[in-house]
Amino acid sequence: MTQFDLPGLFEFLQQTPEQGLRKMFVDGKPMTEPHFNLLIKIVRNCSSQQFCEHVEKGDYPKIKMGPSEQKLKEIFWADCFKTFQSRGILNPAAPKAA
Repeated sequence: MTQFDLPGLFEFLQQTPEQGLRKMFVDGKPMTEPHFNLLIKIVRNCSSQQFCEHVEKGDYPKIKMGPSEQKLKEIFWADCFKTFQSRGILNPAAPKAA
């Protein structure tokens, strides 16, 4: 996941109105309403740095998850990134200086 501009993705998710994100992402293949709700909870409860760390580790901040969100834990990040790529909102990370 580090090949992507995760801070830029976080800013996009944080600054775009929730209604617009919902229309853009939730289509059931693979992003569902529970995926979206979990994503919004994560974005609201993290800093940019924490978000990047959770994405890279494939884990989650300490947030309350409903039963439908618990079921997604194994596939959540992969499904999100499929959706982000298909919508064209993932940019390549800037190369790190040696």
